[in-house]
Amino acid sequence: MSGVKVPDSPGSTRRFALCTGAAAGVLMAVRLFVPSPVGMADNGDGFRRMCSLDIVTRVPPGVEQWLAYAHFTYAPAPRDGCDPAQVYPSSGNWLLRAAEPLHGLLGLPGTLDLRALAVLFCLLIAGAFAVFAAALGGGVLRRTLVCAALFVVVGDSTFAGYAASPYGELAGLTGMVWALAGAVHLGGTPVARLLGLAAFTAGAVVAVASKTQSATMAVPFVIVLCLTRVPVGRWAAGWRGRAAPLLAAVLIIGAAVTEVAAQPGQYRRINPTEMIFVGLLAHSDDPRAAAVDLGLPTDFARYEGRSWWVEEPPQSDPRWERYEDRMTYGTIASFLVTHPGVTARIAYHALDDFGAARPDYLGSYPVDAALPPGAQEKRLALFSMLVRDIGGGLMLTIVTLLGIAAVPWWRRTSDPRRRAFVATVLCAAALTWAQFLTAVYGEAIENTKHLVFAVLAGGLTLVLAAAAATTAGAGRPVDPGREGGAGRPDFRREAGAGQRDFASSSGTAEACEGRAASALRRVLAHDPRPRRWRASARQVASE
Repeated sequence: MSGVKVPDSPGSTRRFALCTGAAAGVLMAVRLFVPSPVGMADNGDGFRRMCSLDIVTRVPPGVEQWLAYAHFTYAPAPRDGCDPAQVYPSSGNWLLRAAEPLHGLLGLPGTLDLRALAVLFCLLIAGAFAVFAAALGGGVLRRTLVCAALFVVVGDSTFAGYAASPYGELAGLTGMVWALAGAVHLGGTPVARLLGLAAFTAGAVVAVASKTQSATMAVPFVIVLCLTRVPVGRWAAGWRGRAAPLLAAVLIIGAAVTEVAAQPGQYRRINPTEMIFVGLLAHSDDPRAAAVDLGLPTDFARYEGRSWWVEEPPQSDPRWERYEDRMTYGTIASFLVTHPGVTARIAYHALDDFGAARPDYLGSYPVDAALPPGAQEKRLALFSMLVRDIGGGLMLTIVTLLGIAAVPWWRRTSDPRRRAFVATVLCAAALTWAQFLTAVYGEAIENTKHLVFAVLAGGLTLVLAAAAATTAGAGRPVDPGREGGAGRPDFRREAGAGQRDFASSSGTAEACEGRAASALRRVLAHDPRPRRWRASARQVASE
């Protein structure tokens, strides 16, 4: 019977998924808390984000507040201690709110302790791994190896340190993992597709709303939804099977637009300013000519390489107000298009930032760990070591080739389960490039830190490609007909084909009839669809 696979036991699949999720959560907790808790020091960005909750870090006297140590405990902010103009919304605040009950349950000090956020991260990772593992087929060893590879990437020191940090990146990283874990279910049974779509949408919304930079993730996410059909009740056949994915796309785009619109006005000017002076002028062969091309005075070239935060920044120039309106992304885009040499040099130097994988100036340990200021943990750093060894250029090349190969692979594959995995590979590769371009051409400072989403997406591309090749399409049976057929099996076609095939073989008519009936019973036994569809098949058998 064409297209029908011998299924994995639903019970064994659930047990494997639950065991995988539990193991991932426990291992992540051990990785973060043993022998001492680790996180990531604040570079100043976290202060603004935590001010949105009216809390500030509690720093021991005589200890550096920025860069050197990870400070976990936060207390109520003093009056006028936070500038409302610098506060920006983020889905990371949702995670902080969700961590508050854990803070009380664990008896941690202060108003909020980031170690409670790390515990929440472990729980979320456990859930994401369980969702991902439930979509895998094939032998236990292959599935285990794929999940182990996923943990090596997600648990790497490049990403795990954000779990106990004040940064919005944690929400973006967690949302990305959840979105891609849900996406691999978009080729399964109708129920699996619906649940996968829910996980995908929730993760994507959290990811794109984590910070302004992450809003461009919406593009790859929406592309995946355009390739997806999710039957919901009577909304199954034809274009109606795309209604749920399109609704999810609207939610994701809405979250991205809201995040961009809510960016504080001051930073709408700061980021383009830094890109112009630190990015464009610093990579130009003739900064004076480049300044003129940007609509600035020639002597503004003396601010080449100077960011907003240094002494004598560009905005300190007496003529600043006259030229401030030139500090826009429209100006930047026009310059990049007309100066391809500068565009290429910026990207080339960014490959080194991508290959570094992790900023080297943010400490991982609290003060009581008795380690030197700025010390960084390397408990699990296999993936970041790989990226550094092969270099950012080769890593991006591999990801790009996998993304390109995913297109014909998706078109040639008839198994909808494998198609979902391949589409997810394409999504992860597109996320890598979307975030690489956003970080490189959106803001010219702290590029390695801003490339964290691209680095994670690149690692997930590798894991998903391995999963698509080895563990996709081997699970429970799915509709062998056209994927757009809403998942409803064509029992008349299956039964008729079985009767014709067996009637043409050797043996008595009675034997042929018995074999056809046996084949139909196997279809019924393995079909996960509602009873009314199985009743349709029994009617075929009686005919």
